Amino acid sequence: MDDNAKTDFDVEAVPAFPVLTLSWDEDTERTELNGVPVEATPGEDYRQAAIAAVVREIQRLDLQAVRVRVLSPTDEAWDMVVTATGTVHDTTVPEPTAEKPQRGPRRRWLLIGASTLGVLALGGLGTAVAVSVAGAGESVQEWAVPGVDQQIPVALPERFSPRSAWSVPVAEDSDVAVLDTGHILSADPDGTLTARIPETGKPVWRGTNAPADLTGAVHTDWAGTPSLVAKAGNELRLWDLRTPEDGSTVPAKTIPVEQAWRVETRGARPLVAKQHWIVGIPATGNDLTDVVIPAGTRALTVTGDNQIITASESSLYTVNADGTVAGQKPYAPPPGATGSPDTSWMLDAEHALLGWDTEASSTAMAIIQVQEGSTLATAEVPHAPDQRQQPLVDPEGRTAAFGTLALTWGEQSLLRPLHRFETSTLDATTAYGLAGRTDPASLDLRSMDTSPVPWEAYTDEDPAPDLVDADAAYVVTDTLEDTVLYRSEPAQMPAGDSPADSKEK
Repeated sequence: MDDNAKTDFDVEAVPAFPVLTLSWDEDTERTELNGVPVEATPGEDYRQAAIAAVVREIQRLDLQAVRVRVLSPTDEAWDMVVTATGTVHDTTVPEPTAEKPQRGPRRRWLLIGASTLGVLALGGLGTAVAVSVAGAGESVQEWAVPGVDQQIPVALPERFSPRSAWSVPVAEDSDVAVLDTGHILSADPDGTLTARIPETGKPVWRGTNAPADLTGAVHTDWAGTPSLVAKAGNELRLWDLRTPEDGSTVPAKTIPVEQAWRVETRGARPLVAKQHWIVGIPATGNDLTDVVIPAGTRALTVTGDNQIITASESSLYTVNADGTVAGQKPYAPPPGATGSPDTSWMLDAEHALLGWDTEASSTAMAIIQVQEGSTLATAEVPHAPDQRQQPLVDPEGRTAAFGTLALTWGEQSLLRPLHRFETSTLDATTAYGLAGRTDPASLDLRSMDTSPVPWEAYTDEDPAPDLVDADAAYVVTDTLEDTVLYRSEPAQMPAGDSPADSKEK
């Protein structure tokens, strides 16, 4: 394939964002997409496995093409555009310095054979579906999508099909979550934590000792290792997201956590806030390094540079790993706030929700941009979330929800108390849950004045979906013999087969 061949595809028309990061090691033939290992099936070339992973992400994002930044262990870097059909275009700007070697020949490792990459194809409902990616002359490795076209026993919002795109048995107490890589996370019947490709249900990673609550499970960086981290009871569990060479299940590593300690998993890196102004930050060997923070401040997060950001009443401190203060920025606390925050939750790597108890037995709350020190929204709420409660968070939609509070920190930041609405999942700025604790409904979070919009259920016991993400809904429910995770995709509902027609009286 000629890197400079003329095509009708307009590379310049591809949006500047998002930019995927593809790390590769030519010596070990291992690649990672956005920090998650890409596993080649037997007989599949690792280069084409990498491109196939990019194509899956393009399909998940519903794009025609995406920009990709390629990084190597030798600090080489180049840029390319990959289309939804698997075609690769090299877009690296030539080195301006003549002394530097040209990297064009080495970039060809991903371009060779790109034109032979098959598109990931999904059949329609009722079809036995398989996914295959192979180069010229290579054997095709197929994955038969399980549980296609099964009746979903729970009524979903009208735009979702009542028949499954795929379904798999899961553990009796499993819930379902989505990682920032797009993979769907659940527990298998034997308690194995499993990450699946959302379009096909194919497992791509497994770990031991799945936690009962996956709400706080976060893909993160643990001292340079791409990891999955979750708090479970009195311990913090860690899993290396790099699948072993033999494809075996990754064992969970545990760090004991005392009852009085606070664990924050969101942010660039996790932290464990101990007592006496001591904070544990990730260290190699699945361990913690203790750092002393300024007395009277509250630890919020750990940055990618291993610095801790803490908050006092009106200042944000940046603390080095040796305990020295590297910087201080003022921020505006909400009216009625005194002293350092009493509660805090990271919403993503840059935004935090802070709370202060007031003399009126209410809670003054604020959404803070922690790097800039800007206050995005404030409110005084009568019933604040408990610090032990993990929020539901949609980082792309910039929304979060607790049992009594919802918030957004996008173009229009706001804090909205929830009255008699129990959130099950978030999709962009829409919450799905139970209105009045009984009726499945959706709620637009972009305004303080919107009301829940219900949909017809099969029975009065129907719940809201457990997860709505990337234009698909997921339900975990008991059947006669098993507990099953169903994926539903948007589809035109057959005439005369609406939930309203089937609802039990």
